[in-house]
Amino acid sequence: MVDTAAQTRRAGARNDFITQLLGIWLLLAVFLDGWAHLHLPGLETFFTPWHAALYSGLVATAAWTAIVIWRNRQPGQPLARAIPAGYQGTALGLALFAVAGVLDLAWHEILGIEVSLDALVSPTHLLLGFSLFLILGTGIRSARAASGSEAFEWTPAALLALALMTGLGAFFLIYCSAFVRTPPAVPYVQTPIGSPGHTQAELPPALGMASYLLTTALIIIPFLYGFSGARRPPHGIATILVAVVAWLPLAMSGLRPAAAAGAAGATLVAVVADVLLARRDGPWLRRRLPAVTALLAALIWAGQLTGIALASGIQWPVSMWLGAVVLSAGLAAALAFLSSWNARIVPGPTVPR
Repeated sequence: MVDTAAQTRRAGARNDFITQLLGIWLLLAVFLDGWAHLHLPGLETFFTPWHAALYSGLVATAAWTAIVIWRNRQPGQPLARAIPAGYQGTALGLALFAVAGVLDLAWHEILGIEVSLDALVSPTHLLLGFSLFLILGTGIRSARAASGSEAFEWTPAALLALALMTGLGAFFLIYCSAFVRTPPAVPYVQTPIGSPGHTQAELPPALGMASYLLTTALIIIPFLYGFSGARRPPHGIATILVAVVAWLPLAMSGLRPAAAAGAAGATLVAVVADVLLARRDGPWLRRRLPAVTALLAALIWAGQLTGIALASGIQWPVSMWLGAVVLSAGLAAALAFLSSWNARIVPGPTVPR
């Protein structure tokens, strides 16, 4: 007979939160290793202090997960059945991470150390990233398992998990981050189609425009996930998402004045947006989700552009920077529309008569 109670037993809010604190260790170690690859180009070995920080974090997380599983075990119960709800993905992520680490070591010994964009798209690094994604998502899976068929409640561990997973996405997409590239701060030379040098002149601003769209998606998709099965998004979600998407990559790549000013402007706007969101209830926000996300995206980039303008000046013509804001807002609205197309309406709390 299947032990249903054992399968649905949770690790507990305290254990979930400790697991996510270890996730902070792992994510910061990832960015630290990225910083080393950017600023210490002479790295030619797998055995570095930064890799040690990452893999020691893995060992600590694996040890803690083993403790959580062991404490959850009933007498005579197989360990596989003692894994708390939501931690199956954690165990899988830890196993995959160990395998990917061995493969990464072999990759570096055979093919050498990646030094640029190739480091972010290396297959072994992508497998490491997927493994980390599973580990960092523990808090969300556990909270969802606890909710059962009821509306999902955002616990501190679940919110931290969302932030860490978004931060990991920002790491792997740092090469197309609008906060790192700050495209409007780079002069734009208008070159007519067909004239010599047109392609070379258009490529940087085209990549800059694409970076706005991709960074918008990186912020808006987890923001929309905050509504997934929940009565309302967690408080402070816009500020948290902008902070991890902007400041972690900037700390890794270097805090240039224009980039830092742009990130500060976007963060300030996100704080204001969170204050306004907190004044509205979940059903109101859900009914107007495309408009809410469009306005949020527009305000974030308007805040960034204001910061860049104050720090170094805007080099793009108005048609370019305003077009980036409008396109980003449109993308945010489209994502919200798609996410709510067939979404289940989450009932609010019942009031006893």
